[in-house]
Amino acid sequence: MAVAVEKIGHIGIAVRDMERTIRFYTEVLGLRLTEQFEYPEDEIGHGVAVTAGAFVRCDTTHHCISIFTLKQGAEEVEGVGYGLHHIAFEIATPERLLELYREFKSRGVEIVNARRGGPGNQPRFYARDPDGNLLEFYWGIDHIGWDGRPRPYPPIEEIDLESFDFEAFLAQREQDAAAAQEQASGDRVA
Repeated sequence: MAVAVEKIGHIGIAVRDMERTIRFYTEVLGLRLTEQFEYPEDEIGHGVAVTAGAFVRCDTTHHCISIFTLKQGAEEVEGVGYGLHHIAFEIATPERLLELYREFKSRGVEIVNARRGGPGNQPRFYARDPDGNLLEFYWGIDHIGWDGRPRPYPPIEEIDLESFDFEAFLAQREQDAAAAQEQASGDRVA
């Protein structure tokens, strides 16, 4: 039996004008900007083809749309262009994510890589559908708390999904969030 996706989690789009696009999604459609930043030059992941990212949300999930600007010349690279960048699917549990990953491998589906960290800080892997569209499959995307700000997260790093320790990941994420909350409380008192 195939692993069913929980839901379509978010989409990524590559745009020509970041600020214009953010204004459209926030002012016209009423979404909220979670965060916006420039990717470091040596970034792995999306940063190899994009210069900046913005992440907008409609609820407490970190983002429902990832907005990217492309590096000069990136549109000439196979599979990279303006418009749809990727479609992301949420998987219900880490076990199901691993099951899907293994199913893709057994069927010879092209797996681009697996990662953690970065905006949303979710363990995930990327693959391509038969037409080359980039797909993301993830579990455990971060949610935005009462203060409306994203929790801190480590930089994007590639992982071996087969040996990834999901429990340790969750424990570290909660520990980092508690430390950030304590720091923010101290900053408000000072």
